[in-house]
Order: sequence, then C-alpha cells, then structure tokens
Amino acid sequence: MSLTSDEIADKEFLVGLRGYDKEEVRTFLRTVSKEFAASDQSAPHANGGPAPAEPAPLQPSTQPDWSSLGADIAAVLRTAHEQADALRSGAEAEAKATREKADEDAATTRSQADAHAEDTRAAAEQERNEAESKLTAAQDEALGLVADAQARVEKMLETSKRRASDEAEASVAHLTSQISELTSTRDIARSGLADLRIKLDETIDAAEADPPALVAEPSTDEI
Repeated sequence: MSLTSDEIADKEFLVGLRGYDKEEVRTFLRTVSKEFAASDQSAPHANGGPAPAEPAPLQPSTQPDWSSLGADIAAVLRTAHEQADALRSGAEAEAKATREKADEDAATTRSQADAHAEDTRAAAEQERNEAESKLTAAQDEALGLVADAQARVEKMLETSKRRASDEAEASVAHLTSQISELTSTRDIARSGLADLRIKLDETIDAAEADPPALVAEPSTDEI
C-alpha cells in the first residue's frame, strides 16, 4: 500500500494497558520502512515520460534518506502517546466521577436511614413515656380508691361496733367485696400496662437493631 506523510502522522493504534499496542507499532514501522524503500527505488520513474534512448551511465548506489523517516516515526509515536494519554485521562475522569457519584448516593442513603431510625426511636420513646404516664395515673387512681374504701370500712367498722347491728355487718361485707373488686381491677390494669411497657421496649430494641423497619403503633384497646 502507498502511504503519505499525513497517513503516517495520523495513524491510530490500539490502546493497551500502558498506552498503545507495541506489536502494532512495530508492524506499522516495518510497513513504513518497506514503503519508503520501494518509493526510493522507483523515484527515477516517478515523473513518467519516454524511457531514455540509451542506458544512463551507472551511478554509485545511494542510501535512502532516513532523516525524514525518523521524523515520521517520531510523529507516529507522538500521536500514539497523545491518543493514549487522552484515553487514559478520559477513563480516569470517568472513574473519578463514578466513584464520587457512588459515594454521594451512599451518603444520601445512610443519611436517610439514620433519619428514619431516629424518627422511629423518637416515636417509640414518646409512646413509652405516654404509657408510663398512663400507668402512673392508673396506679395513683387505684391506690386512691383503695385508700378511700379502707377509710370508709374502718369508719363503718367503728360504727358497727357501737351499734352491733347486722345491718352494719352487711354493709361492711359489701364494702369489703367492693374493695376486693377494686383491688382486682387495679392488679389487672397494672398487669396490662406492664405488658405494654414490655412491648414498647421490644419495639425500641427492634428499631435500633434494624433502622429501616417500621414500628407498629400499639392499639388503644391494649392501653
């Protein structure tokens, strides 16, 4: 094939691990050398025209001018290096942008997960505080009812002793039954609220162990 200086300068090579394919460069340079030698040998007939009438006197053989070939080779190598540098720079820039995007996405995901976990913990803490308040209020109310009933019983016992009547004893028995019912109600309320506290603690533990999980709100019937 015939090559021009532009074709030599614009020749592109495959990009290898460290810039360009050395074997392809060697092959191309051998081709350039052969083309140069062939063009040097055919130079006397390049302009065409009739052949000379008689053979020209023998001229001493001349060596090809390798100076221009050296410049062409330098241009080829320079172009190959420039292309390799451009490809390497583009690949590095793309890899950097990909890493930065991945880091940004990971940071956003972590931030969202942390925010969700914090909201879950805050909601569970609020529910536990509300349950604590309800438990305390229920206990105070139950204790107040029991104390009031006990005071009434004591008063009626004193009255029954003074009167020594069956009616007073019946009233005392009735009040004693009421006290038993109130005490049972208090114990049931205390047990239910204790169970609610355990469930809330388990919910908080689960939220801290697995932040994305949603916390189920306790039913008002359980409270």
